[in-house]
Amino acid sequence: MTVQTRDAERVTVLVRRFGPRVLGYLARRVRHREEAADLFSQTLATVWRRRADLPDDDDEALAWMIGVARLTLANGLRASIRRDALVRRLRDEILVRSAQHPGGEVGARVRAALARLSPADQEILRLDAWDGLTGEQVAHVLQISPAAARQRLARARGRLRVAIEDEGA
Repeated sequence: MTVQTRDAERVTVLVRRFGPRVLGYLARRVRHREEAADLFSQTLATVWRRRADLPDDDDEALAWMIGVARLTLANGLRASIRRDALVRRLRDEILVRSAQHPGGEVGARVRAALARLSPADQEILRLDAWDGLTGEQVAHVLQISPAAARQRLARARGRLRVAIEDEGA
């Protein structure tokens, strides 16, 4: 048996044995299960990549795996902070630019009407109108069929029309 095969088998055994504990460590430190699952998959990728560094003792290996999870969590937090800061800067830039264009009042009413819609309606309308995607592209982005995308878009447009009328735009 080669060293690589032995290391791969050891990772498999340790993940089966300690994976639930490592996942639990992550799940207790994030808000959503999906975040924990993403961080867990990143942790496992790092454990696999660094499998030659795994301690021989199982207890030490567990501590090492949780240490990898801790660093993965910290990296995820830093990335989230950077992403949130970027979103705030972009939002502020969009607000400044939209205020510079004529018809700002009408645009503000349309944005207010759009904000009253569900996140799903907002997303499909933005993909269509703002991002200029075709129906096929919208379907691909949302991972739905083209027929479902057309139907959702038509319904979202109708709800936006009602919301705009309520705003008086």
